[in-house]
Amino acid sequence: MAHDVFVSYSSQDKAVADAVVAALEVSALRCWFAPRDIPPGGDWAEEIASAIKEAKVFLLIFSENANRSQRVLDELNLAISQEVVILPFRIENLNPIGAME
Repeated sequence: MAHDVFVSYSSQDKAVADAVVAALEVSALRCWFAPRDIPPGGDWAEEIASAIKEAKVFLLIFSENANRSQRVLDELNLAISQEVVILPFRIENLNPIGAME
């Protein structure tokens, strides 16, 4: 499935991610996010890497949970290496720390 937006988030913020995706898709922006868009038996790493490469925008749902998530950082680094437009969406008032900076 072709998509416009790859949504990166901490699994602890899934309720927020679900709401953001629903709002974007009502506006006709096609979103990709895990686990919804990983086919049964699919390789998570391969599916995520492929989806990031195909995305027009990488939407980072930024929170304290995301700030501390190695998986979110891995996705962000891949988006940077693929030169995907990155749009941070802060759901908490805090600054990135460590490698997330």
